Amino acid sequence: MPKLSSLIRVQKHRVDEKQKILARLYAELEALEQKKQNVIDQIAKERKVAEGMSSDPLTQLSFGNYINNAKKSVSALENDIEKVNVRISLAQDDIRAAFEELKKTEIVHQNRIDEEKKAQKKKENTELDEIGIEGHRRSHAEE
Repeated sequence: MPKLSSLIRVQKHRVDEKQKILARLYAELEALEQKKQNVIDQIAKERKVAEGMSSDPLTQLSFGNYINNAKKSVSALENDIEKVNVRISLAQDDIRAAFEELKKTEIVHQNRIDEEKKAQKKKENTELDEIGIEGHRRSHAEE
């Protein structure tokens, strides 16, 4: 029976690499959410400034254009966030599948080790039984 330890090492490495990819996706998601929050915070600041200058029609027009652009920016960031969330979900499924394969291989490997130990113990017991039987025969033959 071939040893599965090298396959297990490869599978562990594969799982580790997939976890690193997932970590990068989470970092990307966090950065996008931070950008979105920054835009929302900036909108609030600009709204306060525009309210302070409510008598100036040019300011109101500029603020209206700014709000439209900011909303487009927030919408684009939300779309990007959704795309990253989908990629995260796929990466999690991929990790789950790779981990299942790893565990199956580890279980098969452990079962093989257990079977080998069991066979070795049986062989040793058989040899000890034969030695005991032979010793018993010799002791009765000498009588």
